[in-house]
Amino acid sequence: MFEKNKKDEGPDMVASLIDANMRITGSVESSGDIVLAGKVEGDVICKSLVVKDEAVISGSVKTEEVVIAGQVSGDVTSDRVQLTSTAKFDGTLRCSGIEVEAGAHVTAKFSKSRKSKVKTQA
Repeated sequence: MFEKNKKDEGPDMVASLIDANMRITGSVESSGDIVLAGKVEGDVICKSLVVKDEAVISGSVKTEEVVIAGQVSGDVTSDRVQLTSTAKFDGTLRCSGIEVEAGAHVTAKFSKSRKSKVKTQA
């Protein structure tokens, strides 16, 4: 869904991985991309975020784009949000664009914002 807008990535751009065996308590900040397969209890700030099927976030998320396939409880502020069929979301969504696949479990307060540069600088 979001691939067409990727322009700052080059061959040296690699996403940071928080793997399934990791649990982080506290804030996670990156100026790049993050792929989350583990658990985060705290806030996540990054350029783009992929929350894998078994991943869990309890805290707020601030990013330019996010794909949620796992479980997120908290506030998400992002230009673009995609909730896949396996997503479980409970919180507030502030975004300018959203895609929700059939099967996603969503309990949310939605707030549509004009497309803006979400400040995600770590």
